[in-house]
Amino acid sequence: MINVREVEDKDILPLAEFLPSGFPYTTKEFWLSLFKFWWTSNPAYSDYMPRGWVLEKDSSITGFIGNIPVRFLVRGEVKIASASNSWYADPSVRGINSLRLFNEYLKQKYVSLFLFKEEDDEPLMNILSRYKFEKFILPMSQKEYVYIIDKKKVNCVVSTFLFNNTIPKLSLLKECSLRMGFVFFAYLYQKQIVPKELYICSFCISCNDSFQRLWEKHLDPHDITLSRDTETLNWLYFSSGRTYKRVVIRCHRSGDKNLAGYMVFDLIQKLPNMNNLKLVDMCIDDNDPRVLESLTSFAIQTGKQLNAALLILWANSPESENYFRSAMTMRRNAQYPRYFRFSDLTEKNPDTDHICLPMIYPPQ
Repeated sequence: MINVREVEDKDILPLAEFLPSGFPYTTKEFWLSLFKFWWTSNPAYSDYMPRGWVLEKDSSITGFIGNIPVRFLVRGEVKIASASNSWYADPSVRGINSLRLFNEYLKQKYVSLFLFKEEDDEPLMNILSRYKFEKFILPMSQKEYVYIIDKKKVNCVVSTFLFNNTIPKLSLLKECSLRMGFVFFAYLYQKQIVPKELYICSFCISCNDSFQRLWEKHLDPHDITLSRDTETLNWLYFSSGRTYKRVVIRCHRSGDKNLAGYMVFDLIQKLPNMNNLKLVDMCIDDNDPRVLESLTSFAIQTGKQLNAALLILWANSPESENYFRSAMTMRRNAQYPRYFRFSDLTEKNPDTDHICLPMIYPPQ
């Protein structure tokens, strides 16, 4: 008989040993570290919240779905959203038993919003549609802007920018030909980005209240978005438990030392010696293009230190869109779907709600 139950303390080590069978590039140590990130250091987590659910057959774990609570702002009030992660069942018990895990996840009573990150799995997307999850596509303009940091890394530039490290589908060949034109043009005419002396950029190792105040200027009373309170930002940006490096760059006005903006990047490594620096979050005071210019310039220098080939950026406002369009030679179509569903506790207001899910997915 196969049982479904909540994750208990006794399951942590067996789960860490079980999950590499479904995620073969991970290790037991990776999962133990990630569990600490999801729950132990998570400011939104409380003991009454399920950490996830397991399938159990003959006292052995055969399936799992993780449950990561995240503080969200729902029309100005701090609520709890639940981000699912690492949904996996052993092939011997798949089918209705996998759905039993997902049904348990959706039964949570304290949750205002359910979140799910896009996966390249059509049957899974069909399940989300059946459960009335809605799609939200990032970035805002569905464009990415790319700067070549190291022109000597031709293989990395071509495989990443043209093909996203995958074999392109026939339907994307036209897009690939356009991207090839951008690559040739960038190798010949890519402009240097020289910052104004009004601003000073530096690395950041923690967030203070000024980061939260910066976000508050951008909030709308009807927003449905990630809470950028200081505790949540520090958890997302600086907690351990990831297999990749996360870099936070801040920008201060040289005159008064006030925070003018910041960017958060992940150093993505697909293959050895093929690193790329990719933007995952940012906030710019008044969407000032001069702040964008200073941060972008500093990010390029940071990428050189980290042996990165490309800097990958996206816009979150019309002003940042205009800046990147004028400053960057290379651009490409990009879509990163996120899925969400309001719980029964939260009444949906489609005429006024402003859904603004973050690029940085909470359990990363």
